[in-house]
Amino acid sequence: MNNELNYKEFDYMDEIISEHNERMQNLKKYYPFFKIREISLDLFNEGKYNFIDMGYIVVATLRLFIEENNFNDIGVSFEKFSNFTTEILKQDYNLYLDEKENSLLVNYIFEKIINDGKPFSYNYFDPAQKKQMSSRIKLIESKISNNTIRYYITSEAIEFYLNTKEIKDESKISIQQILLSKMIESKNFKGGIEVVKRINNEVSKLMQRKNEILNILSYNVTEGIKEADELFNNSMKWFDEEQGLFDKNKKLIEIALERMEENENHDTEDFLKNREYIYNLETEIKRAISKHSALLNSSTDLKIKSDEIIKKVTLNKLRMSFDFKTVYQRTLLLDNVGLLAYIMNPILKIKFNKTFNLKNTDDLLTYTLNNEEDVEEVTEDEETEYISLDDREDERIASNFIIFMNLLMKFLLEKGQFSLREFNLYLAGKFRGDILKNGDYYSFILHIAQKDYYDISKLDVDEKTIFDKIIINLLTPENRNEFIGLKFRVIPMPDDVIEISSLFKITNIKFERVK
Repeated sequence: MNNELNYKEFDYMDEIISEHNERMQNLKKYYPFFKIREISLDLFNEGKYNFIDMGYIVVATLRLFIEENNFNDIGVSFEKFSNFTTEILKQDYNLYLDEKENSLLVNYIFEKIINDGKPFSYNYFDPAQKKQMSSRIKLIESKISNNTIRYYITSEAIEFYLNTKEIKDESKISIQQILLSKMIESKNFKGGIEVVKRINNEVSKLMQRKNEILNILSYNVTEGIKEADELFNNSMKWFDEEQGLFDKNKKLIEIALERMEENENHDTEDFLKNREYIYNLETEIKRAISKHSALLNSSTDLKIKSDEIIKKVTLNKLRMSFDFKTVYQRTLLLDNVGLLAYIMNPILKIKFNKTFNLKNTDDLLTYTLNNEEDVEEVTEDEETEYISLDDREDERIASNFIIFMNLLMKFLLEKGQFSLREFNLYLAGKFRGDILKNGDYYSFILHIAQKDYYDISKLDVDEKTIFDKIIINLLTPENRNEFIGLKFRVIPMPDDVIEISSLFKITNIKFERVK
C-alpha cells in the first residue's frame, strides 16, 4: 500500500526508468575524456610532466584525426601523431626534449589516449533491467594496411568533439521552454510558473543588452557592431524557434485546462488550486510572449539604428579629417616625439618668412597726405549663387573619385587582375609619389572595398551607395562602350599589409575581372 502511494506521488518514475539507458548511452561518449584527464601524467617519470593538461592534448588529438581522416581521407600514422604532439609540447609547454625522452613521453600519451588498445568500459545501473550494465567505447581504432598500422577516429569521438562547440547551443529561453513543456505534461503547473518567470528574466536581460549595445554604438562604432553581431548570432537567432515553443506551450496550457474542466471534480481543493495555477501560468506565458515580441521589434530597431550609424560614419569618412588618437598612440608605440608635429602643426598658425623691401623707404619719405576723400563708386553686380565649403569639398571628392575609378577600370581591362600594391605603383608612376599622400585616394579605396562585386552595367539599376552614384557619373557617352560590360571582384588580402608611412597602414586588396 505504501509503495503504491509513493508511486503515485512520483508519477514520473516510469519515464525516468524508461529513458535512463538512452541517457547513459548519450553520456558515454564523454567518459574517455574525463578518464584520460583523471589519469594525467602523475604516473610517468615520477610526475615530472604532470603540468601537462591531458584534456587539452586529447581535444587537440581529436582535431588532428578529424582533419586527416575525414578531410584528407587518410589514416594517421604514429609518426604523424608523434610529430603533432611534439609541436604541442614545444609551443605550448616549452618542452624541447632530447629524442629519447620525447619519444617515451609521446608514447605514454598515445597509449593513454588509445587506452592501451582496449575500449573504455563505461559502467552504470539500468533500472529497467535492474542490473549493472557495461558499455564500451573507443576514441581511436587501428587498422592494418600494407603491413602498416593506421589510426582512425571513431564516430563517438567525432560526436564528442562536435558537441563541445560546433553543435548548436540552444538559447536559454528555448531550454526553459522545453522544461516548461515537461512540467505542463506532468501537471506541475506551480513549477511551470517559476519557469516562465525565468524566461521573462532572460528576455529582460536580452533587452537590457540591446540597450547597452546602442549606447556603445554612440561612442565606439567598431566595438558596437562587434557586440551587435555577437548578440544576434548567439541569442537572437533562435527567435523563430522560441516563438514556436511559446505557441506550443500556450496550446498545452489550454488543453490542460480543458481536460481538467472535463474530467475532475470541480468542488475539490486540488481542482481549485490547480485551476488557479493554470490561470496564473497562462497569464505569465502571455506576458512572456508579449515581452518576446517586443524584444523582436526592439532587435529590428537595433539593426536599423546600427545601419544608420554605420552609414553616417561611412559618409563622414568622405571628408578629410585628422585622427589625433591614432597619431598619439602611434607616437607612443614608436617612442618618437618628433611625430607629435603631426598633431601640433595643424593647430598652429601658418609660418611666414617676414621680409622688408628697402625700396619702400623712398615711398615713405615722399609720401604726401591726401585730404580729399576718395569716393567709392557703387556698381551693381549680378547676384551669384553661394557655394559652401562643404559643397566644394564634395565636388572635389567626387571629381577625384571619378579619376581614380577611371584609371582602375582601365588597368583592369589591361591587366585582368592586380593588387592594391600594384595599383599604388601604377598611380605613383602617373602622378609621382604624391598620390599616396592624397586623402581622397584612401577614401576612394575605403568605399570601393564596401562591396565585393561590381557589375558596371547594372549600377544604375542596383544603386545602393553614394559611391555607386559617383561611378555612374563616370559613364559618359564617350567611354560607355569601353566600360559598360566590365565586371570585377574586390577580394581582401588580410595577411598582406601595405605600409604607407610610419603612421599609416592599409590592408592589401585584390581586384579581379570577371568575364
